[in-house]
Amino acid sequence: MIHCRLRDWKNIPGMASHKAWKTAFSWLETHASTADEGIHTLYCDGFHAKVMSYDLIPRELAKFESHRETIDIQFTVAGAEGIEISTPESLASLNDYDPVKEVEHFKTPDTIHGWVNNCQGYFTILFAGEPHMPKLMVPGNKSVKKVVIKLPVKILQP
Repeated sequence: MIHCRLRDWKNIPGMASHKAWKTAFSWLETHASTADEGIHTLYCDGFHAKVMSYDLIPRELAKFESHRETIDIQFTVAGAEGIEISTPESLASLNDYDPVKEVEHFKTPDTIHGWVNNCQGYFTILFAGEPHMPKLMVPGNKSVKKVVIKLPVKILQP
């Protein structure tokens, strides 16, 4: 996981020199604040930006999820949301992997392993296999507008 301000993405080693990372972050810089809600295709199949808004929910209503084939870049356009993070070893899978939606869910543990407040102007990169639980309430915020860029792992491989 990486958590950073959008304006600082080029300081992360290797990202500014790779076409896929450059495409993702350039799209966020150029389009995130004005793009319509929905899915916006980037340069290849499965590589897209999904713009959405929703109300935040309490932890007991949220679900841990993980992806096997994609990396999430979750960028907050307005508001803020909590994203709880954990390790796969710390969670019990619900064995519901859906290859079409590319998501697997996990049972929520009693205790919090880690937490990120994804505030306006910040992004969190969640790599394939890193369980995370978005949509969580953050004091002072009731909703969030965000972009999730789905970056297929296969396009990062040499």
